[in-house]
Amino acid sequence: MDLHKNSSTFCVKDKDGKLYDSSRVVTNPFEVQKYINNFKDSELSLVVEPVSQWYFYADLMEKAGVDVHLANPLKVKAIASSKVKTDKIDASVLCDLLRANLLPEAYFSSKEVRNWKEMVRFRASLINLRTQTKNKVHAIIFKNGLAFKATRLFGKAGRNWLKSLNLSEQFQVSLEKYIDLVEYLDQLVLEADKNIEATVSDNQQANLLTSIPGVSYISALTIIAEIGDINRFPSAKQLQGYAGLVPSTYASGDSVRHGRITKQGSRWLRWTMVEIAHRQILCKKTPGLAWYYVKMKQRKGSGTAAVATARKLLAVIYRLLKDNRPFESRVGSLGCLP
Repeated sequence: MDLHKNSSTFCVKDKDGKLYDSSRVVTNPFEVQKYINNFKDSELSLVVEPVSQWYFYADLMEKAGVDVHLANPLKVKAIASSKVKTDKIDASVLCDLLRANLLPEAYFSSKEVRNWKEMVRFRASLINLRTQTKNKVHAIIFKNGLAFKATRLFGKAGRNWLKSLNLSEQFQVSLEKYIDLVEYLDQLVLEADKNIEATVSDNQQANLLTSIPGVSYISALTIIAEIGDINRFPSAKQLQGYAGLVPSTYASGDSVRHGRITKQGSRWLRWTMVEIAHRQILCKKTPGLAWYYVKMKQRKGSGTAAVATARKLLAVIYRLLKDNRPFESRVGSLGCLP
């Protein structure tokens, strides 16, 4: 199924490659279900790429008894790139890769895991909206030649100062509305935090992750949502590769060169792990990997140190989830876990 917003293209073949049907269908649940029902007496396997609506239609297909596979779009493109590209050709290529058992598959996460992703990404979108609104307030202050002398404009003192300003009519109206919007978004973020915290409190894996210094309940839920089933990774190195935190490698003949990290895979997991790495030096009560971060920073700088620490933290997380045990701090030892 070559899935698109308004219409989607189906290509149906048997295991020997014989074409049974190729049709364009309006992308709505009724029409898609109607089309699938034409083959209800057959054993069906279906491949779809992870575009915006794939959650819904993959679940719909599974309920109809179809064996659903999720294609990895980057690898499919590498295997079957073509100068002539149409929806019909794309659907046919996906079909051929599936029947030949050559399909590079992406992880088809469970509905629960997908819900966790939506929770943390919704909170991230609220934070982004709040930041944009705060920037609008800063712009109004600058346009009026004003400056708040303390550091936190949106702290208690800063907000009181903002509300005491008497600007020209249009600036005053805009400022008041933006402040109201910031306060409303504050409330939404707080509600999202409580929802995430309630989810984490009932999740054993997330509780294991929060035993690591610098890992909040929000970070913990993000990590388990991006990882899904830890058993799908044969080793910690595979997990690090999934986060895009491993160096790229160029090998030809006797020459082997390593470059920047690949940045392929889950950008949410990669970003979260780097943020946790930066927080390690702030963890005083229970030491984490601050010693490792500082050692790497002295040698390679803060950016490289954060990436290296994030990679090491992922190895620690892999061991915690596989062994089902909390973090044990061992300052100065390269083996944070035996």
